[in-house]
Amino acid sequence: MEVDLLDRDARIAIEIDGSQHLDDADAYRRDRRKDQLLQENGYFVLRFLAEDIGQQLEAVLNAIERTLANRLKPDKPK
Repeated sequence: MEVDLLDRDARIAIEIDGSQHLDDADAYRRDRRKDQLLQENGYFVLRFLAEDIGQQLEAVLNAIERTLANRLKPDKPK
């Protein structure tokens, strides 16, 4: 399985989707199956539209940063 960006320590997979991912039903289904497999293996999947990388980069980076901070938080004492 190919993933755009992967952080194994935080168990985060980041996918960047172009318009072909939305216009093609088969591509959409493949992406959903990939998300499911990643989630079954403990990964948190973030998906962003390619156009948002160019137009809303700060918001994308903030979402990634928040997710990393939450995923790498030390466990609370029991």
